[in-house]
Amino acid sequence: MSSDKLIYMIAAEPAERSTFERYFQKHQFNCQIFEGIESAESALEARTPDLFVLAGSNISSADVCRFGSFVEQRSAAPVIALLTKLQTSIVSEMAESDNLWTAEYPISLREIRASIGEALEDD
Repeated sequence: MSSDKLIYMIAAEPAERSTFERYFQKHQFNCQIFEGIESAESALEARTPDLFVLAGSNISSADVCRFGSFVEQRSAAPVIALLTKLQTSIVSEMAESDNLWTAEYPISLREIRASIGEALEDD
């Protein structure tokens, strides 16, 4: 599946960024990849994407929730947060954003692609 819709991917780990970048290019997603939440927030000021994907295993649960609220205040774009099992339970209790979806690691790239497709169809 390819898409002309813009995706912002946030991945702190260089290996994750590289894997996602290759995968998204292979499937012809229009994706911009960021090292951290702050750089994605700055980019949001210039251009609003259709979807955020947050590889959040190395990001605190509180920051994941804060980012979901930040995005919701500025955009209707959903956020898919890829989280550990513990993070998923914490975020599901703390999150105030209705646009914050969670998926639990381990997750396959195929499952991520399916979630992206579903999120992009919903808007």
